[in-house]
Amino acid sequence: MLLAHRAMVRDLERIGLASRTLPAADADRTSALRAYTHTIFQLIEHHHHGEDEFLWPKLRERGADVDALTLMTGEHEELTKVLHAWHAVSQRLGTDEAAPAELAARTDDLREQLAAHAADEERELSGRLAPALDGRIWKGFEKHMRKTAPLWTLRFMPAWLLSVSGPEERRGVPAAPVGRLFSGWLERSQLAAFGEHHAV
Repeated sequence: MLLAHRAMVRDLERIGLASRTLPAADADRTSALRAYTHTIFQLIEHHHHGEDEFLWPKLRERGADVDALTLMTGEHEELTKVLHAWHAVSQRLGTDEAAPAELAARTDDLREQLAAHAADEERELSGRLAPALDGRIWKGFEKHMRKTAPLWTLRFMPAWLLSVSGPEERRGVPAAPVGRLFSGWLERSQLAAFGEHHAV
């Protein structure tokens, strides 16, 4: 979860930078950025759906702190509105001259809100919600996320998580061998979308 949060925030930063400097005549870059933004939209939405459909209800069943759960679900509701508006703008890239500048502004807002939510979530999961958590809940959550994930994420997610992990974190990345296998493919996809901002 920590790596997923880190990857989301990092990619939103790169999407914001790339949309600010998107060459108007570069159809390939525009198409790649639009496609990658759609990918990130799906990943964030799936991540939040998994928490809303499995993690928070399971914790509620175990008598987890009500105020902490209310905070998490409330932040998800607000983020969903911002996320969907952001995604709608991103899909206008290539057909609307105003879309890149609007996407840059909306990306800044989404990144700030998502980073704040991730920090709140990490704090609550290791604080007020921790007494209701155990290995069985985490394993169930991981299984739920795999079961409900689109098939394309099987090659994307491991490489994506590896790309933001430190040496001491790599052993915890699910399907790390698959991630190493597809790391080059992911890097090429990101280079096509972000251009000179790929290395941020």
